Amino acid sequence: MFKYACFILTSILFCAALQARISSFGIPPQYGINEDSADWDKINPNTWEVFTSFDGDKILGNDRPSLTIAQVEYYSTLVMEGKRIGGNSIVASLSDRRGFFGGEGYMDLYWMAPVNSQYAQQGVIYGGWKYNLTNFLDLDLGGNVIYATKKVAGPGLTGSFSGESWRGDFYCGLSTDRLYLNPFAYIGYDPTYDSLKFQSGIHPTLDLEEYTGIKGLSLEGQATFGYVRSNQFSANPLPNGNDWHYSYAYVQLETQFVYQISQYRFFAGIGWTAANGGTKGPCGIDLGPDNMLWGSFGVGYIF
Repeated sequence: MFKYACFILTSILFCAALQARISSFGIPPQYGINEDSADWDKINPNTWEVFTSFDGDKILGNDRPSLTIAQVEYYSTLVMEGKRIGGNSIVASLSDRRGFFGGEGYMDLYWMAPVNSQYAQQGVIYGGWKYNLTNFLDLDLGGNVIYATKKVAGPGLTGSFSGESWRGDFYCGLSTDRLYLNPFAYIGYDPTYDSLKFQSGIHPTLDLEEYTGIKGLSLEGQATFGYVRSNQFSANPLPNGNDWHYSYAYVQLETQFVYQISQYRFFAGIGWTAANGGTKGPCGIDLGPDNMLWGSFGVGYIF
C-alpha cells in the first residue's frame, strides 16, 4: 500500500512538473562499501580501514563496481537554482561513480549550450565523495567549478552588468535511503558571489517493471526546496556603483521516465519551478519569470 501511495505522489510530481537537470543530491552511495549494522548510531569504520590498509587498489576502488555514462540531452528551458539560464538547449554530459577511500567518489562533467545567443554557454565540473556514515545516514562532501562564456550573475543570468565568467561552490549534505522518498539536506557556499545556499528535498525512484511488465523502466523524481542569500549577486558593483544584495527562495519539481536496455539509457520528463525573488532586479536587470514549465529528453551510453 505504501509503495502505491508513493507511486501516486511521484506521478503527481510528473503531471505537475521536470527541472533542467535532476541532480545527484539525495541519491545514496551505491559504489562504495556498506557496513551492515542494526545499530543506527554505529559509525562505519570502513574508510579508515581502507586508508590504513595502504592498498592502492582498495583506496582507488579498483576492486569495486563502477558506473560511467555519457549523455546527450535536450531541454526546452534550462533552469539552475530557480532561475532561467537558457531557452531551448542542448547538454552534453559525462558522469562517473566508483568506490573511493571506502566510500563513493563521483564526478559530473557537462556543457550546457542554449540555442539563443543571449544566454551564456556554461561548462560545469562537479566532484565529491559520498559515504554511509552510519547504516542509516549518508554524508556527501563536494564542490564544483563553473565557466560561462559571458559575464554572468548568480546561476547564469546575463545582462548589462559586470559579472564573472568563473565561479564555483563547495557543499556538505546529509541523506538517507532508509525512507522510501530519500530525503536530503545540503548547505553550500559560493565565494565568488558571497552566496550561502540551502537545499532540501526528496529524491524518490520507483521501479515500474512490476506495474508495466517492462524491464528497465523506472520513474525518477526530485522535489527541491532552496534558499539563496548573496551579498554580491553579480560579483562586482552594478552600473549604479552599488553592491547587489539579493536573496530568494525557490521550489523545483521534476521527474522523468527512464528506460535502460543493455548499455543504453533513454529518458523523457517535465519540470516546474517557482521563485519569490521578483522578475526585475536593480537597474532594470531581467531576472526571468517567477515560474516556469519545461520538458526534456535524452539518450545515454553506459560504459
